[in-house]
Amino acid sequence: MAAREVRLFVAPTGNAFMRDIASWIVEAAGMTGRHAELVEDRLPHSDGSINLVVAPHEFYLLGGFDAVEIRSAARCSIPICTEQPGTQWFTRSLGYCVGSPLVVDINAVGVAAIEREGFHARRLQLGAVPGMDHWSRSVSSAERSTDVVFLGALTEYRAEALAALAPVLWDRSSDIRAFPVRRPIVGGEPGLVFGTEKYDLLADVRVLINVHRDDASSAERYFEWARMVEAMANGCVVVTEPSTGCEPLVAGEHFLEADVADMADVVSGLLDDEDRRNRIAEAAYAEVMGPLGLQSSVGDLLQTVEAEGMGLNPSAETRRDRRVARRFTANSDPAPLFPVYAPYREARREVYDAFLAELEHRREIGRLRARVEFGDEQHVTVEQSAGWTDLPAEVSVVVTMFDYAHTIVATLDSIAASSDVTTEIVVVDDASRDDGLEVVRQWMDNHPSVGVKLVRSAANRGLPGARNLGIDHVRTEIVMMMDADNLVYPTCLRRLADALTADPEAAFAYSTLEAFGDTPGLRSAFGWHVPWLCDAPYIDAQAMFRTSALRAHGGYRVDTAAYGWEDWDLWLGLAAAGECGVHVAEMLGRYRTHSSSMVSLTNLAADGLRAALVERYPHLPWPELT
Repeated sequence: MAAREVRLFVAPTGNAFMRDIASWIVEAAGMTGRHAELVEDRLPHSDGSINLVVAPHEFYLLGGFDAVEIRSAARCSIPICTEQPGTQWFTRSLGYCVGSPLVVDINAVGVAAIEREGFHARRLQLGAVPGMDHWSRSVSSAERSTDVVFLGALTEYRAEALAALAPVLWDRSSDIRAFPVRRPIVGGEPGLVFGTEKYDLLADVRVLINVHRDDASSAERYFEWARMVEAMANGCVVVTEPSTGCEPLVAGEHFLEADVADMADVVSGLLDDEDRRNRIAEAAYAEVMGPLGLQSSVGDLLQTVEAEGMGLNPSAETRRDRRVARRFTANSDPAPLFPVYAPYREARREVYDAFLAELEHRREIGRLRARVEFGDEQHVTVEQSAGWTDLPAEVSVVVTMFDYAHTIVATLDSIAASSDVTTEIVVVDDASRDDGLEVVRQWMDNHPSVGVKLVRSAANRGLPGARNLGIDHVRTEIVMMMDADNLVYPTCLRRLADALTADPEAAFAYSTLEAFGDTPGLRSAFGWHVPWLCDAPYIDAQAMFRTSALRAHGGYRVDTAAYGWEDWDLWLGLAAAGECGVHVAEMLGRYRTHSSSMVSLTNLAADGLRAALVERYPHLPWPELT
């Protein structure tokens, strides 16, 4: 009997990673001597070919097909599921598998979960295909330009785990390619790579870090086969949290396992032991390209489908089939779109408005005192260290301070420790009530070689006003903005300055920040993407700007209309003006988190403040407008 043609059905839009998996299967099927092709624009039908549907929930859901057509297509096709059990997408995919003669999953954990739901299931053991191998064996590991990479959606659990790696990665070359989970991936998002671009990236990386989406203690430890095989096929060693379903791969031989608490030490040790890294890379490559080559498992699957005639003569649909399909898709639907539950909205707004009124009253008193004492309510005094010379540095760092005597020394120490860059520091004391002014003066005396200008406002201006005051005293072409409780790693300023040099069109550069304190995690973790920016304020103030760009756009907005969201307002304003920035996907700075902050107060009136920003920048792609 002649081998049947194979068609891989995959959504034309949606997660491009699913298209990668489909392309692997097409290549593997072709290696068995069959004709195989990708199909995006029509439904499977019974025509004597083998129909495989990759990620059925995406293909059917995004294709715009009606329910009757979908159920008919499911009966003459074999779905290949890729989602992790326990997620809504896994449940949703089963709704599109009802009536199929066989359900395939790429993970043993997924097969077991599918069988528990009453489906006939089998596993497609993932392995490599030649098309994903971009590893030039003539290139040594030492010539790979990136030490560590992470690829994946950013959850709170992953963010906290990755933040713990910052102390061992700041002086290495890393690439933390995270993306938010708020929107579907449609293509063009920064940092996401697929196909040949991803294989080129992995072939230039020593270690791929894999962290589960959620706390592994509350869910099965799912081995992410697709991500692992891609890395191994390119000589990139995987360090992952402990997982189930990795067989026949062996931890310690083909990859390394480490709990989150130990991952920093394991990664650091592996990077320092190139011989061991090479041994693991070679063993993993030999396994996924040899015994685990995808040609073998795809060939076995296709032979089984052919021998048993699966999907070639579909049976009639039953009422039970329709009922089961509805059960799975209904159970996985998102929550109904009820109005947002916001209890005590009016009371919370009253508290917020009362606070702002009190704040403005205190500032007015401060301005009156300054007028009485100095004859000018905007009075400013300036002091300079011995190191502040007539020759400007390469980078200015503006540090704003209000009652941060307890943290300012650590901030200044971190700036002074910056390597391979000359800096000047402008400290703006915004009428602090503690002894921060004396603390900074003492630090200047103890560091006479560091160029520091201490600018003190006699009356409190508020954070945006203090930042603008600092910008007025900057002498360099680029300026780093910092708060007095945050830190930079020694490589931060140099790498951000280099990023601006490499991209003359960029108005600013920022890096991923390691959040520490009350809420460990990551800040500024995503690339510059205006639709993401309209979803939420994901970029912190700790960024490096072209001084001319800040001045051209008027600096920070000085009023209380966006109190606590001054940074977001700045980023939105730059986006509305057509400016763009570059994200350095390395953890180069540290962001101190507090249980009480300006943002926690802003959240009292978040819906109203957001509405004001939408009205201020109406031409941006706000989700509520689009």
